[in-house]
Amino acid sequence: MTRTLALLMSAVAVASTGAGIGAARDGIIRRHDRPDSAYLALGARYPALAHINLPTKSGARDGEGTLIGRHWILTAAHVAQEVRLGHRIEVGGKFFTVDSIVIHPAWTRGPHDLALLRLSFPVMDVAPVPLYRGDDEQGREVILLGYGDIGTGQTGPTGNDGLVRGATNRIDEAAGFWLKFAFDPPGSPNVTDLEGVSGPGDSGGPAFFEIDDRVILAGVSSAQSSRASGGRPGHYGVIEYYVRVSRYLDWIDYYVNTR
Repeated sequence: MTRTLALLMSAVAVASTGAGIGAARDGIIRRHDRPDSAYLALGARYPALAHINLPTKSGARDGEGTLIGRHWILTAAHVAQEVRLGHRIEVGGKFFTVDSIVIHPAWTRGPHDLALLRLSFPVMDVAPVPLYRGDDEQGREVILLGYGDIGTGQTGPTGNDGLVRGATNRIDEAAGFWLKFAFDPPGSPNVTDLEGVSGPGDSGGPAFFEIDDRVILAGVSSAQSSRASGGRPGHYGVIEYYVRVSRYLDWIDYYVNTR
């Protein structure tokens, strides 16, 4: 899905949720009252972020994933559908080619927006991130990563500089196949210190937990509803939809552990 189509989809009503949701190709959009340098510093801490590097007309790179095995990248299905065999993905500053693409069989442009990309050669100098295997995600703080379009909750997306940023948020709801959280403005009860959401180009990117100094993958960036922000993507009030990894463990484990 192109960036243009993804932005057009933000006005589409999705029957299963009743919300206007656009694919989260919409870098990181941050609090307006926090320095950008803090978000850059957070983003530099997580080398397992994989750059899918889908081409765009603007020249910016699109799509992200997470290294979850020496040969395997977990990303969003709507990103993986644009990947072809032999495509080059960047992990830890090195490039690896894709030799297999596995899209979740139940995905039809809504729930189950997950895919696995197998790399021809193993990634040896970056540690894969384990998957979250609990069911108590609600209320936990997550760390989001992205290198897509940037901006603040006041401006929305304003452009792209190709740099990785991190942000934090707090899961408001963990229900069914989704993790949902809002982009809370400064002063809100649930706002985090480096509050943020994904921006255009960040689809497939991770939502990490840090538990006992371990980084664990809990969610995959899929979509964003802008209904609460008056149809303005990336502004305060938007709701993020990340695929809930804990609900797909059997499917993921089957491929990562047997191939």
